[in-house]
Order: sequence, then structure tokens, then C-alpha cells
Amino acid sequence: MKKILLLIISVILTFSALPLCANADYTAKEPLSVTDGIEALRSQFEAGEGPKDGLMSLDYRYYSPVGTEDTNKYPLVIFLHGIGHGDREGSQLNDSDMPYWSSKEFQERFDNAGGAFILLPRAPEELNLYWSEDFIKPLRALIDDFIVQHKDNIDTTRISITGSSAGGGMVWFMLEAFPEYFASAFPIASTETPALSVVKGAADTSIWLIASEKDPLVNYNLVTLRIWDMIKKYNHNVPNCRLSTFGTVYNPDGTKSSDNHHLAGVITYDLHTHSEENYPELETIDGSGNVVDLSSPNGLIKWISNTYSDYDGTPSDGDGKMYYNVFERFIAALRNGVFHIVHIIQEILGL
Repeated sequence: MKKILLLIISVILTFSALPLCANADYTAKEPLSVTDGIEALRSQFEAGEGPKDGLMSLDYRYYSPVGTEDTNKYPLVIFLHGIGHGDREGSQLNDSDMPYWSSKEFQERFDNAGGAFILLPRAPEELNLYWSEDFIKPLRALIDDFIVQHKDNIDTTRISITGSSAGGGMVWFMLEAFPEYFASAFPIASTETPALSVVKGAADTSIWLIASEKDPLVNYNLVTLRIWDMIKKYNHNVPNCRLSTFGTVYNPDGTKSSDNHHLAGVITYDLHTHSEENYPELETIDGSGNVVDLSSPNGLIKWISNTYSDYDGTPSDGDGKMYYNVFERFIAALRNGVFHIVHIIQEILGL
């Protein structure tokens, strides 16, 4: 009788412990730490390819914060590389320090989620093709497909898109074609100047401009401030819009950037230095003219985490803006030619 009683107690304890073990060990993913280094953080990313739409399909790399049996909803951050960082498969990951955003320390900064998806699409630069309006449809198809694949865990009300240089220009193309999909956008040293109609169309998207007043390619006074004035006048979330102005551009490790147009690195450590100090030669204001304190851990991630849209995840049923006349096609070819020359110069100079 005593043995039977002990057996019953043992079975009860075993089964009562199972749910506790499941909840404790299998509902969250444990990312690597910043201290593990950038190469280790890159190893956390997986490969994928979007469906073919328009010209072609686009490959991508991504980080997922989802653990086993994890039902949490996470924001999605889309980063579009600049020229020279899409010329081979995986280069948008291996040439970037955005994987810092997949670290335990940075993932924990995402309020109301404790993590986020990081998606890095690639323009096929090995074919002398660079971010342009031609990639609106394939990029949209990629994003739609990615959301469907991770539909149980992506918070579609918190999708943020960013890009550097030509990638920043692509951000404006996507905002023009599908503004309702993005809660926030932060173009970096964008080589594209959006028309007033684009800024008005994206009035419900919170926008953070990142630029250098010493940028040799994108004129700060004629381009950046003009865009900022339009945002302040027409955006519906003006207090949540921001402008970050750099002087001389430094990398997060304190070294000077290759030039003052190369600003991609400044966001990779969440607008802080590697020692979590305030960035040198940086001033940030909101749309109301107030100075924004970016003392760590207050940075881009906190802003993204608390910016929402009404998007419900419905895939696009439109074509977006595509070329319809010979003149626009000529301009696209001319832009790609210029980008190709810039790419060659970068390779010669080792940039």
C-alpha cells in the first residue's frame, strides 16, 4: 500500500511539474550578448528569398526573436543597405553591424515585446541593379511573404523601415507606394528627395530623418531641411517625428567614418557609441523643436517600440508606383549608371 501511495504521489508531482517547465524554458528565445561580438551575432541570422514579383525575387537575411511555443507579438524592422553592400549573397549582413540589434541587450530595449524581427533584404547589385522604383513590387512581395510566414508572431502595427543612402531613397519609394504599412520610417542620408505628395501621403507614418550637415552628396540645407519642413507642416504625428543632425560623422567605436555621407554605422549601436555614451557631434530635435535626449538606452529602438499604425497585415493588392513612360525609364537607367560608377569608385578606394 505504501509503495502504491508513493507511486501515485510521484506521478502527480511529475505531471504537475510539466507545465511549469514548459513555461519557464520554452517560451522565449535567448539571443547572444553584445560581448559575444559582431560575427557571433551575425550567425544568429537565417537566409530566405521572397516570391518573384515584377522584375525578380529578392533574397534576404533575418533574425527571429521567437522561441519555442512563443505566442508573443514582435515588431518588424526592415533595413535596406547602401550601394556596395548588395553585390553578393549575404553581403547585406556581412557588411553591416545591424546584427547588434539582435543582441540580448538591444532586443530587451523593445518595449511591450522584449524583442523584434530584423529583416535585411538585398538589391542584386551584381547585376548592376540598385534600389529604385523597379524594386517596389518585389520588395513588397518579400515583406508580405515574410509576414505570412511569421503571422503568429509579427505585430503588424509596429513595422518600421529604414535604409542608408540608396537604401534611404528606397524607403521613400516604399512610403510613396504603401504608406499605410509602416508605423515608422527613418531614412539615413537618403539619395532621393521625396515630392510633397509623398510626404503628404505618408502623413500617418512617424518619420525620423538622419543626416549630416557636412554630407558631400546630399545637401543638408537644400535637401534635408526642405524635407524636414514638409514633415513638420503635413505629418499627423509631428511631436513623434525627429531630425538627427551630425557634423563630422564617427563610427560607434570612435573612429571617423570614411566620409560624412556614410551614416549607416551610426544607427547600428542604437545612436550610441560602443561605450553607451552620447554620440559626438549629434543634435536631435522633434517636430515641435524640442531637443531630444538620446542618453542610453533612449534611442531609435525605444522610438520604434512606441510607434504604431493601423495596418492589419493584409497583403498588398496594388502595384505601387512603377515606370510608365520613356522619360522615367531613362531617369532610372541614368540613376543606376551613376550608382554603378559610385560602386566602382568605392571598390577602388576600399570603402
